[in-house]
Amino acid sequence: MNKSTELILEYAKELAKQNVAGSGDCISVKSGAEMFASDKDVRLEDLTENDVLKIKLSDAEGEYALHARIYAAKKDVSAVCHCHPAWVAPIARCGATIPAVTDDMTQIVGRNCKTCKNTAKAIVRNLKKRNSTLVSSDGCVTTGRTLNEAYTCVLVLDKAAHCFVASAALKKNVLINFFEAILMNVIYKMKYSKKNQENLQSEEGNS
Repeated sequence: MNKSTELILEYAKELAKQNVAGSGDCISVKSGAEMFASDKDVRLEDLTENDVLKIKLSDAEGEYALHARIYAAKKDVSAVCHCHPAWVAPIARCGATIPAVTDDMTQIVGRNCKTCKNTAKAIVRNLKKRNSTLVSSDGCVTTGRTLNEAYTCVLVLDKAAHCFVASAALKKNVLINFFEAILMNVIYKMKYSKKNQENLQSEEGNS
């Protein structure tokens, strides 16, 4: 079994374990002119080696064409997660934006996460300067320099969505200041995550 397939299986299991997996999920990693992706018709918790597909980026269709377009638009990205966490899904359905409600969201995702139309063009456009987006009626798409980073974004988004919904119900939303949110995100990317992601890229063997 190659390294990319091992990574897909490892993080599919982790996403299911963290209860952020749903129907129609698809995760992928880029390897040169190809990508390895989970079969979107198989739930992540049921994924096997035979359900990990090897696809040429130039030949990708449907869900996999979306991943290919993201890789083409974001040269530093080596992994994509399209998932449907329980707390994210209803926010995506109603087209809302998750604001900066937690420190880890601010650091890892940014000052907010917007919902875009459910088209490849809109998703790619929303990801141009971000690593995550909600998709109207279709969960969230996260990207990363490594699969670990894209996976972490899914966890953070689900947590932030939970906090946002709960605090909104209590009418006690406390948002992080706009400029502080931007500063925290920049510092995290430049200082705290850079070395860690370089080490993970080496371990994951991403091209």
